Amino acid sequence: MGVMDAISAEQKSGASAARTNEPSAEPEEAAALDRPIQFLKGVGPARAKALEELGIVTCRDLLDYLPRDYERFEGHRSIGQLAPGELAAVEGEIIQTRIMRRRPMRFEALLDDGSGRCILVWFNRWGLEDQIQPGVRIRASGKIGLFQGRPQIVQPKFDLVEAAQDAPPPTARINAVYGGTARLASAVIARIIAEWLEPLCSEVDEWFAEPWLQERKLLTRRQAYQQSHQPRSLPQAYQARRTLAYHEFFLYQLVIGLKRYHLKHLLTAKPLRVDDEVDRRIRRLLHFGLTHAQEKVIAQIKADISQPRPMNRLLQGDVGCGKTVVALFAMLMAVASGGQAVLLAPTELLAEQHYLTLGRYLAGSRVQIGLLAGSVVAAERARVLAGIQDGSMGLVVGTHAVLGEHVAFKNLWLLVVDEQHKFGVRQRGSIRERHAGVHTLVMTATPIPRTLAMTYFGDLDVSIIDELPPGRSPIVTRSINQALRPKAYEFLVKELNRGRQAYIVAPAIEENIQELASVESLATELRAAWLAQHAIGVIHGRMDKAQRQALMEAFRAGEVRVLIATSVIEVGIDVPNATVMIVEHAERFGLSQLHQLRGRVGRGDQQSYCVLIADEDAGAGEKNPRLAAMVKTSSGFVIAEEDLKIRGMGEIVGTRQSGRPDFHLPELLFDEALLSLSRQDALALVQRDPHLISPESRVLRQAMRRQYGDMLWLADVG
Repeated sequence: MGVMDAISAEQKSGASAARTNEPSAEPEEAAALDRPIQFLKGVGPARAKALEELGIVTCRDLLDYLPRDYERFEGHRSIGQLAPGELAAVEGEIIQTRIMRRRPMRFEALLDDGSGRCILVWFNRWGLEDQIQPGVRIRASGKIGLFQGRPQIVQPKFDLVEAAQDAPPPTARINAVYGGTARLASAVIARIIAEWLEPLCSEVDEWFAEPWLQERKLLTRRQAYQQSHQPRSLPQAYQARRTLAYHEFFLYQLVIGLKRYHLKHLLTAKPLRVDDEVDRRIRRLLHFGLTHAQEKVIAQIKADISQPRPMNRLLQGDVGCGKTVVALFAMLMAVASGGQAVLLAPTELLAEQHYLTLGRYLAGSRVQIGLLAGSVVAAERARVLAGIQDGSMGLVVGTHAVLGEHVAFKNLWLLVVDEQHKFGVRQRGSIRERHAGVHTLVMTATPIPRTLAMTYFGDLDVSIIDELPPGRSPIVTRSINQALRPKAYEFLVKELNRGRQAYIVAPAIEENIQELASVESLATELRAAWLAQHAIGVIHGRMDKAQRQALMEAFRAGEVRVLIATSVIEVGIDVPNATVMIVEHAERFGLSQLHQLRGRVGRGDQQSYCVLIADEDAGAGEKNPRLAAMVKTSSGFVIAEEDLKIRGMGEIVGTRQSGRPDFHLPELLFDEALLSLSRQDALALVQRDPHLISPESRVLRQAMRRQYGDMLWLADVG
């Protein structure tokens, strides 16, 4: 049993955690942290339901619900010192009031403290006119705004000074701001957390000894939770959040490190043939030379698959760099060794294109290749399944249908996953679970930023193809508004008259209430206008396989001049004569998706062009950061970094991988130094204690089991 299996199977011991800052002797945190939130005083069933909408179900969830922001409350200020935007308290005499009873009801009071005057405004607060009258002294606090040049506080908190004479004036402090809902205000969440913070923090286990934390300038976990929710200063809040982020990153990197150990030391794989004879036979099928970058990656793959342990490699490369050829090279080495290889694609269209492309390379060879997708007719499907089972079908291309339990490979030795970010880790895991020790190559044409790769793909060995085939020119990209749309189609016609071909991409298949361009409406419009003299084809995901293949072959042969499509063509289409890509409603597409679409052109030695047409409101050029990034660079690696800056780490990682965790502090995923430190420390622990059996590791075993639960079975999945 491997370490990951042991952790998955480990049951709660029921022991309480030690109440020291040293690593706990018994790692199970007290059951109080796993108690339902509704049993806390001041919560109850109704508020518990509202908290559940925010993902807060247990006391542990309450601790982990960190402030989304902090506000500095400046304490007591004279009105003459107030600055717009700050939080402050003022005290003075009410000199004037008025009430407006129209909806919403509005009550105003003018407060004077001798240094200036401040307007106080309340909405729908009936009865305030009886408490706040001219001559009354009050203390009010809130966010300072400006109205006609005078300080104003809307919906201020207030006390009558007579009722607060013994209370000292409020002092400066940092207020935590929580994400609330219509049913549960941020202030209510803050009160619940403030009441229970200290007793809940006392139940938190420490993972590391204090000297070890001090060396890394980190707090204990208890201190970090306390100071994240109730910081005395903004630097203190940052230090606390940095500490919690480190612990979270460390735990995930520990899972990654154990996974690598599991792959390299506990699993075995079939060593594949990588000798010169096999190499020569494969190169004869290609009929062209490889780039230096492709040769480098092939050498890395050879070194991996010649070993008796499974390869687990990520291949990154920009669109058009030749990743498919590298994958074919690896797959043919598996076949030459007497085994089988499968190429997994996320869509039927991409699977079909891979099948046709690989089939052309293999024309005249003895290697059998089969397609397994939902649209394959019954007779062909039966033939492919039989060939898979008896081993005669050396190469198989398919969608998730390949993952079905009824697909029984005889000798599956290599798994290639294309556009890996479109597959959930659990989907790939189902193949790896049934074929333990299979060599795995996962590919992406959407390069992964370094910080993201370090966090989410640290278990994979990384290869990069950073070179395009010779003769390729950079694609000229322009972003325009609807007003210039006719110019784009005039240019398209000129290119078509020169013998070129083009793609036009729309965000919808049919007419829709959002009035977005659809492939059907575009085809009708363009046939009647600019493209009346040119053959047009329409392709989308709802078409059956035979129609799609026939249309693609016609486009590839030049019989269809313009292909109008949805984003189903974003990967896998290779027609060197296509030189123009027009994207309608480009603001509707993600940055990486736009880059993929642009990659359908520029595959020959002719200058190619990409025109991004945006709605007037969305803006073009510098007004739209995604479209501006497309115009500025053609590098997928730069695009990936820009995408990360625009969307933020949280949104990207939330959609990239099913089965990957969401971090509580995604903004700190940009802290490369912190990520590196956590990774370095986690891998060092794996080297010292690869089975986590030492006393100081037990708390981490328990934390991993609690944090990741049944995800741990995915330990050997790339």
